[in-house]
Amino acid sequence: MPRGPLGPLGIAGVAVLLMFGTAAPALADDGPTLPRAGPAPRRERPTPSGASFEELITYASDAARDLAALQEQAREAATERNDMLVEISMLAALTERPSAVKGRLEREAVRLSASANVPAAAALSAPVREAADEMRAMRADLKQRYTTLEAQAEALAPFAVIAAPNGPWMMPAQGRITQSFGPVRLRLEPSRVYRGVFYPHFHDGIDIGAEMYSPVVAAAPGRVIFAGHLPDGAMIVLITHIGGLVSLYAHLDDQIAAPRVAAGDEVQAGQIIGAVGMSGMTTGPHLHFAVWRDGELIDPVSLIAP
Repeated sequence: MPRGPLGPLGIAGVAVLLMFGTAAPALADDGPTLPRAGPAPRRERPTPSGASFEELITYASDAARDLAALQEQAREAATERNDMLVEISMLAALTERPSAVKGRLEREAVRLSASANVPAAAALSAPVREAADEMRAMRADLKQRYTTLEAQAEALAPFAVIAAPNGPWMMPAQGRITQSFGPVRLRLEPSRVYRGVFYPHFHDGIDIGAEMYSPVVAAAPGRVIFAGHLPDGAMIVLITHIGGLVSLYAHLDDQIAAPRVAAGDEVQAGQIIGAVGMSGMTTGPHLHFAVWRDGELIDPVSLIAP
């Protein structure tokens, strides 16, 4: 609240709210109804098409790093919006019960600032006119700030609901691990430098052998960042998680039981996202499951409950 002639209003407002209880007046009771805030525009890079696997993983890793920051922004916007609503409600309470304000000057300022019919300047003393103008400007400023915060909170709301993994991750498919994470002798696997060491052939995830069309579930709660085909034809789903983590589910079926999620969807651990298939380069039905933390590959088994 501004200082000066309106200083006691803050104390009076608190007293009024305590007297009325926790039920705050509707915003419509304090002058014109606030316009409903629309979603605030967000400047996000367009989701990659999947034409470049490296670009896609980089995009997903960046999104995972941003996830925690976006959640914090969502919480802060919601808190500020609620605080602003309390201030507006205090003014609304004073407008309904101006007698709760002990000072005549402040009481007149509250009454005049909420009135659509403003008396001529000559009919008011200079202190009353100044106080009423200050109160009227305060009302307009609070409403405008509330509208802005409401838009921010609405735009960030999808990020606020993403849960952090609670305990170990789930196995994303029921089956036997047919290929482990790490260096292999299989010549089909590409070379890779992993933790500073060069390997001629390296498997960047685990393969889970499973029956065709059997369910594939999200291993942990998160947000789908991509669902589509890679250049080799493999159908994949990429999910970002709290903690800078990204999980990839590859070789999903793209015909009979195509993925049932899309970019932007929030998923929970154990939620079905697709089915085991043979899309892309594969010799049999299986799920290829890979995980990155802060852009670096890790062994998915290290996250899964034994």
